[in-house]
Amino acid sequence: MYADEVVNVDISSKQMLDKMEELVTKAKLANSETKLQGYVVAIQALCEVMVDEKSENNKIMKPVTFTQPVMSNIPNAEPVKMDEANGDSLFDF
Repeated sequence: MYADEVVNVDISSKQMLDKMEELVTKAKLANSETKLQGYVVAIQALCEVMVDEKSENNKIMKPVTFTQPVMSNIPNAEPVKMDEANGDSLFDF
């Protein structure tokens, strides 16, 4: 999997809250300030994900419409000949 790939994983709010509850229990039993802070940061991250997900679900999606280019009735014209050009390609100088 590449870093720019997006993977949608549906996780219920109950699963998120259960995980937060588990982390709160571990935080209460933490024997050092460092471990406690680690659990708090993890809980905070889960809360942010839930808030972001909720706000994304409430956004109104604007439909995207695609239009096909219109081809004009220009007759096939002969290419312009230039004395300085080396060939028929645009990249020939």
